[in-house]
Amino acid sequence: MINTLFPYKRYSFINYSVLENLPKKELKFIEENTTILRLKKGQVLFHEGTIPVAAYIISSGKIKKYATGLEGREHIFYLAKENDIIGHHELISKEAHSCSAACLTDCVVNLVPKKIFSQIITSNEDIKSRLLHTIAHEFGVFISNSRILAQHNVRERCAISIIKLREFFGVDKEGFKISRKDHSNIVGTSVESLVRVLHDFKEEGVIKISDNNLYITNMDKLVKICNII
Repeated sequence: MINTLFPYKRYSFINYSVLENLPKKELKFIEENTTILRLKKGQVLFHEGTIPVAAYIISSGKIKKYATGLEGREHIFYLAKENDIIGHHELISKEAHSCSAACLTDCVVNLVPKKIFSQIITSNEDIKSRLLHTIAHEFGVFISNSRILAQHNVRERCAISIIKLREFFGVDKEGFKISRKDHSNIVGTSVESLVRVLHDFKEEGVIKISDNNLYITNMDKLVKICNII
């Protein structure tokens, strides 16, 4: 339903599961050569500027990818969840990590060592095709999101972020929860500015906030505020 109101796919990273419907032989090889990591909320998976040693497949939980700018401020540009893969871009490009990744929630992650990852994509055309499709999609999303940062005001960016976060967390009537700091770093504004805009949205009957959960109460009006259609 959301895509009839808001072009969600154009602005959001949607990955295909790299493991979906693979032959049992391939799955067994991957399972036997990966390490399971159990991480707590806030733990960092890898740091910007470090040499990549693995790709990571998220089994459960949510992870943010962010770049650090002036005065250590984060810019969160990518959110990943169950079945998504991260860390593979730098393995493919053979470059240092261009960003950091940290857990938004408690997570279970499958670490695929660099050598094994290389072996998998070299020998499996299906996985290679899925990764190429994902990377191609990501390029378009980065362009769309860059346009938002450059051409939309804070109010519009905040509205867009709420729709994207609601879809990312996969909720409807339940609302979603994210820290004000992380939310502001997604929007690209200060916490104070974010709080003011959220207050305005509440006064206008667009959203409600209860127990730190944010609920959309008027999707049509929120989409109009986005100013992208």
